[in-house]
Amino acid sequence: MNLSREFNKINLSSRIVELVILFLAVTIGFVVDNYRDEYSEKKNSKELLVSLKIDLEKDLVRFDEFTKLRKTLIQNVYLFIDDIDERGLLNNDIKQQSLFANAIFSWTYFNPNVANIEQVISSGALRYLGNDILKNQIGVLESKSLAINDRQEREQEFFLNYLQPLMHQYYNFKWLNKTYVRQWEKNKNSMGEYQLALKNIKTVNPSGQDLMLWNKDNKKKKELINLFENYVFILRSSYVVSFDSYLIELNNTIELIEDNIEQNNTD
Repeated sequence: MNLSREFNKINLSSRIVELVILFLAVTIGFVVDNYRDEYSEKKNSKELLVSLKIDLEKDLVRFDEFTKLRKTLIQNVYLFIDDIDERGLLNNDIKQQSLFANAIFSWTYFNPNVANIEQVISSGALRYLGNDILKNQIGVLESKSLAINDRQEREQEFFLNYLQPLMHQYYNFKWLNKTYVRQWEKNKNSMGEYQLALKNIKTVNPSGQDLMLWNKDNKKKKELINLFENYVFILRSSYVVSFDSYLIELNNTIELIEDNIEQNNTD
């Protein structure tokens, strides 16, 4: 009788020990899995941050190139305005035709690369950055990128609705087609197509050709001047409204990412 009781006690104790061991094993398994997942997420977040930094540095270079083109465009618009203001509208003057072409054919836009920003935000990587300032900065840069696109939509709207109709109405494409475009394949050589086109255009004798389909009209001249003054006002306003602040936030974000990467490497 006593032996049976002792056996039951030992059996019960063994089961309790087994349960405790099983509980510890499951708990440790959960802890290890959670640690492994967290380690993997932290590693992925660091990789995303490095990739984001590379994208932003490329955007910085592209934005610098874009702003140089934009400043050239603004200067070309001013040259065209000054020319027609001083000499009036000339329909067979190749200088004025070239100034018009430079002012109206050169609108470009900048498209920020937001793919990695969106991935950093949507993947949940922000919670592993350990830097509230950087987390906030990434959100600020995303909003500035959206503002850049919104601003350029405003520019594009003006360009398509007001300037492009001028191109269709007043620019005589026939002389350009005859001089170059119809000879596209024939005139290909080592100079390259664009350089060859410039060479051909410069040798054109504009005498007797209507390079522009407008006549001397003081009212039309004033309308064009006002339209292009409005255009350059919109282009310059983009710097104040969006471009300058975007550049500041772009540099700030790159600097914060570099600090974060350096801090993680020393930890």
